[in-house]
Amino acid sequence: MSYLLFFGLIPPIILLIYIYKLDKIEKEPPRMILRLFLYGIFSVLPAMFLEFVGMSILGRLGLPENSWLYLAIMYFGVVAFSEELSKRMVGVGLTYKSEEFNYQFDSVVYCAAAALGFACMENISYLMVDGAAVAWGRLIPIHTICGVYMGHYVGLAKSAHRKGQNGMRALFNFLSVFIPVLIHGFYDFSLSTENEDMLILNMIFTIVITFIAFVCLHIYAKKDRPIEETPTKTA
Repeated sequence: MSYLLFFGLIPPIILLIYIYKLDKIEKEPPRMILRLFLYGIFSVLPAMFLEFVGMSILGRLGLPENSWLYLAIMYFGVVAFSEELSKRMVGVGLTYKSEEFNYQFDSVVYCAAAALGFACMENISYLMVDGAAVAWGRLIPIHTICGVYMGHYVGLAKSAHRKGQNGMRALFNFLSVFIPVLIHGFYDFSLSTENEDMLILNMIFTIVITFIAFVCLHIYAKKDRPIEETPTKTA
């Protein structure tokens, strides 16, 4: 059980503290972050339901289960979409109208907290089934990376909303789902093919996207700005 604690709980908590400390201008209430983390754990349930529905529909298409088309639909359209949507419902649904959400980087912290709660539950479930054999693989922060990009675009979407830029708001909301699904889907898909070249590509992709995400995380924190409404023009 000790490895369940370490590999399941400790890495997500360390990452959450790390991201929380990057929010230099105005710290979010710890109670809110804890709530997002806990709700992120329970967001596994709607993700499982959506995956069940998606896999049921996919099974009716009659595609060979070992075909790349089947795997692509499975991991991009079913698994990644279901999980990212479930995390987004927590990270955005619980915070979007909050008065605390007044800086663009706030949503990065929110979505990362929800994503890390989800990752925590997923880590423990994998470890309980497969044991220590999968422990090192659970250290890869794919959920965190997706949470960072999701939160970044949600912050931009709210800023555009406040300024009355509805077209940009729609674009940023779309990207807040599309980019995480693309990253998450490719990571899972490239592993599922069990193709040697794809496994090597997965390793390269993981290293590169992790580095880029953490660089972007620091840039987003450094360039944090308040979410303000466009000043009303006077005659």
